[in-house]
Amino acid sequence: MRATRILYFIFGSIFVVMLILVLLLTDVQLIAFDKSYYDAQYEKFEVAQDIGISKPDLMTATGYMLDYLNDKRDDLDFQMPIKGKQQEFFSERDKLHMIDVKNLFVGGKLIRNIAFWYCVLFAGAAAYKMKNRRRSFSKLFIYAFAAGIVPIILLVILMNIDFYKYFTIFHEIFFNNDLWQLDLNKDRLINMYPEVFFSNIAFKIAFYYIGELVLLLVLGITGMIYSRRSTQIKNR
Repeated sequence: MRATRILYFIFGSIFVVMLILVLLLTDVQLIAFDKSYYDAQYEKFEVAQDIGISKPDLMTATGYMLDYLNDKRDDLDFQMPIKGKQQEFFSERDKLHMIDVKNLFVGGKLIRNIAFWYCVLFAGAAAYKMKNRRRSFSKLFIYAFAAGIVPIILLVILMNIDFYKYFTIFHEIFFNNDLWQLDLNKDRLINMYPEVFFSNIAFKIAFYYIGELVLLLVLGITGMIYSRRSTQIKNR
């Protein structure tokens, strides 16, 4: 009995972490690959006009870039008409940096998939073994909310105070080179995606993620209430 509780605590704790990763990394994937979001941001910041490219051509280039990041395209070697001249769309430094970015996305997708299947297997095994499944999963949902909400709220506060500082820290942690430091006069990426673009997408991801954590809390509390009522009815 004691060994069973220890195993449940260990695997349940892993489930909580994996569930958080599934939610967060899925939100990143959904928003980062949403072409309509890019379309709206380009319009808002007049990116096509600044670069000197038509809006349809800019969206085509964006599609190529997203396909590359999603591992559906091998390279970013393509040309577009810019300021009346057919030319290579991305600079060499852009392309080198995007190799690192692609590795992050591919790695993140792999982690998300592993976490997802762990959650599925744990849920299946737990549902088969647990006596009070509703109460147990309700507790895990509440734990997931508690474990996930504090870091993201803290991060949102810090980003709101000084986004550039923490955006820089992010790059220093996840990239082992300075290729992310682009030149406004030479590199296309920095013209397409100014700092405010990344702050908007970061806050949007945080908003989705917090909403999902709150939903977990609601499901957890609701499950606990129904479980308690069921127990009371059985004991009458």
